[in-house]
Amino acid sequence: DYFLPTQQAVSIDSEKYLSIEEDKWSHKEGSNEANENISNEERERRMAIFHYNEGNKFYRKEKYGEALIRYERALRHNEKFKEALINLSTAYMKTKVFDKALETLQAGQNQFPQEPLFDYNFACYFSLKGNPKAGLLALQQAMKKGFKQFEQVKSDTDLTNLRQSDEYK
Repeated sequence: DYFLPTQQAVSIDSEKYLSIEEDKWSHKEGSNEANENISNEERERRMAIFHYNEGNKFYRKEKYGEALIRYERALRHNEKFKEALINLSTAYMKTKVFDKALETLQAGQNQFPQEPLFDYNFACYFSLKGNPKAGLLALQQAMKKGFKQFEQVKSDTDLTNLRQSDEYK
């Protein structure tokens, strides 16, 4: 998860996942001089960032359904937005929509096979689904790929089942 149980942002890669240019870009309807001079690609990138940041705001307020909508919108503007995929999978788990969480994790892992946070979220997914053995394998894979947030592993409530397993101990 990108978020601790207290709903605070986890500082992974200098918080780039939680506030990507949040203050720099804003969504404005209509046209203005600045928007007329940017490419469609740049406009899509900005919109993806806007919706991603909005999703994070809702997530922090524990309004996971609203966060889901914003992360999905971000991905409509940029389907390769890795951070939005990661946070979308987490929001699906928070809302207990496990089939969509799994689908999102698989898509993310296919697109970004070296990203350890997908494996970490798989560990959370399997732990929540009552399969700590698979969760432990996913956590080991995350660590092999460079995941080093050991305090998060000790405190993440999504990993409670995993931490209680004999294999983990």
